[in-house]
Amino acid sequence: MIKLIDTIDSEIVLSQYKNLEKDITWLEVASKKQSGLQYRLGDDMWIGSTGKQNGSEKSYCELNPLFAGTIFEEIINKYKLIRTRFMWMGPNSCYSMHRDTSPRIHVPIITNDDCYLVFKQGIIQHMEVGSVYWADTREIHTAMNCSSIPRLHLVGGVVS
Repeated sequence: MIKLIDTIDSEIVLSQYKNLEKDITWLEVASKKQSGLQYRLGDDMWIGSTGKQNGSEKSYCELNPLFAGTIFEEIINKYKLIRTRFMWMGPNSCYSMHRDTSPRIHVPIITNDDCYLVFKQGIIQHMEVGSVYWADTREIHTAMNCSSIPRLHLVGGVVS
């Protein structure tokens, strides 16, 4: 369900994120917020790919210009990602159980030992900063932050 597939220089990822953060527009719902690195033509480039998917996930393939030439564009290209988003999860929160239409690549940017991806089958996995994970999120799952500190992941769909 979850495989460690690569490592990444977490200092570069965090540094570039922090340099861009002030220019990012967010969709905030409860204790979570998301922002798109990719969008679908005709949609808002910041929030069009956030929340529930509308239409084919493959159509969310346009790069938000803010991320051109960054480590984030490199990640999107290297792993052939679609509908890539930054996903903040607030303290002591979780998503509802759900399944996605494609597997996901997760790149933890800010996290701690009390944050998990949890599958209905009983798999509970913490994902470490500096790692790149492939997760078969077509299976029923949720993400949980059981800590008092917000967590941030870069999440993108895998083109099948």
